[in-house]
Amino acid sequence: MTPSYSSSADVAARLAMVIGRMNRRIRSASDGLNYSSLSALATVSKAGSIRLADLAEREVVAAPSITRIVADLERRGLVTRRVNETDRRAFLIEATESGEQALAAARAKRAVLVTKLLQELSPAELQAVAAALPALERAIENI
Repeated sequence: MTPSYSSSADVAARLAMVIGRMNRRIRSASDGLNYSSLSALATVSKAGSIRLADLAEREVVAAPSITRIVADLERRGLVTRRVNETDRRAFLIEATESGEQALAAARAKRAVLVTKLLQELSPAELQAVAAALPALERAIENI
């Protein structure tokens, strides 16, 4: 039986719980990178190159936190820093080939784990999840 929802707050609360549970189940597929590092690496990869301040803003973390995350990614050889030619006081962060490979591997492992979770759904339930994806993707891009 499909539950009915009386408000968007009900939907939001249920969605937050589902996302949290799913994230905990797939967290192990990150090859030693914690969620914050993997998220930052994905943002750097998508941006091509990005200033630390812009990365902190997109990741919704404080400057000291993103500095630590990037330092760890750099130590692992997953990102590099280079001087920003338009503002020589700032650095641009870019994913390395190893970073791109680590990101692809983590995404593939997570996809396998999510596939296992989705195998329990009926075809109609799977179709409902697929139909919700575009709206969820738009919602997350608006943050």
